[in-house]
Amino acid sequence: MRQQLTVGLVASLLAFGCGDDDDTMSDMDGGPLPVDASDVDLGTDSGVDSGMTTGDGNDSFDTATPATLGTAIEDGVIDPAGDLDYYSFEGEAGQWIAITTSANPDDDPEMVDTVLTLFDSSMTQIAENDDSIPRTDTDSEIFTRLPSAGTYYVLVQEFSTWADDTPEGMESFAYELLIAEIDPDAVAVTLDAEGGDDVGSAQTLRYNVSANGDFGLLIGELRDGSDVDVFSFNVSDSKPFPRFTVLPSGSDGNGSSAMPSAVWVTDAAGTEIIGRIDPSALQDLSPGVPTGEYRLWVEHGGSAGANDFYTLKAFRFTSDNPPEMNDTLNDVAATAETLTLEDDDEDGIFTAFVLAQVGDGDTDFFSIDVTDAAHVVSVFCGSRSAGSGVIDLEAALTDATGVTLIDSATESATEGLALEEVAVSAAGTHLVRLTKDSQDGEVTGTWARCGVAVGPPAP
Repeated sequence: MRQQLTVGLVASLLAFGCGDDDDTMSDMDGGPLPVDASDVDLGTDSGVDSGMTTGDGNDSFDTATPATLGTAIEDGVIDPAGDLDYYSFEGEAGQWIAITTSANPDDDPEMVDTVLTLFDSSMTQIAENDDSIPRTDTDSEIFTRLPSAGTYYVLVQEFSTWADDTPEGMESFAYELLIAEIDPDAVAVTLDAEGGDDVGSAQTLRYNVSANGDFGLLIGELRDGSDVDVFSFNVSDSKPFPRFTVLPSGSDGNGSSAMPSAVWVTDAAGTEIIGRIDPSALQDLSPGVPTGEYRLWVEHGGSAGANDFYTLKAFRFTSDNPPEMNDTLNDVAATAETLTLEDDDEDGIFTAFVLAQVGDGDTDFFSIDVTDAAHVVSVFCGSRSAGSGVIDLEAALTDATGVTLIDSATESATEGLALEEVAVSAAGTHLVRLTKDSQDGEVTGTWARCGVAVGPPAP
């Protein structure tokens, strides 16, 4: 999708410790960008150039260019404007397939923005993707399980055409397309073995390990409505931030006829639910947990369909928001914990981040220094919207005493809270106060990731 990230998306990204591209007051970098499938070997690419010529000669199903699984088509191009490129391949029932484009890794608005659509032999759409999830650029990817044997078709088009906007296309709108079978033995792939539905049958999640962060692709069948798959993973001092992203189902997602009803993280024994999401409402589960062993659970929980499966991305980042230093001392305004604002070298905006724990009856005060009365303050937090058990997290901006309220916002069940460009009456110390309404009766996690930005308002 060729667009700047919206403020709402910025808030959710910030809550997960990631940056964005939006040139506004909310453009804050809270940590490393997600590693994704383009960074690792899923065991799918033979590295052989097909030498195929693409373009106007494959503009329909009837003229689709045959593709060989595992062989990259390296000379695709969207030219002229509005060009549609169709490819065909032969697949088998139950075959796990990855379809990816590589064209615009730097998210350059002057380069092609691809959209991928997968059709079955009847030319019925069964899966689609605009941008990879989580979005790091405009390249596209589909991870799917084929429902039957036969001929399949892949359409590559420019986002502008797909969105019914003014079509774009030119000789420089080049892309590489790969259609390949996912190798279950690849280092970054975990294929559910259906060994059982309990802790005793947990499979170890496989990651591609790197200095910049770890990435894994988890794929599995949702056997029936009672199926529960269990996986083990660890959190270390060097990779303290786990995150799990459930890819969307259906014909406008990965093609599955079902979506997991719940995904949750527990302790190693499986007795304590630390974080949980309903993937129909939330994609990302990012528990704030100490080092140790944990279990990830994926539950069907619905009616069986024709092709029930799930695709899930697993990340381990090299850093998280700095933890709250003293959860008891900062319960009152007079001993608020100081957040040190750092220059992010963009438009005079200063930022700070914290991983707070908001326990029952807890109030957390954090102080920030506003050096210019003309500056504005923004606060973004994610808690329940990232799987925490915190209900109705509230962030309030106050004066230095904690008494005079300037503005506040409350997190919903599905969207992180956002205080956007709040004006202050004077320079000096101000406080951010975190409280909650209640705690989920089953989910013990109390984490809240917050970022604060201080600087001039957006022009």
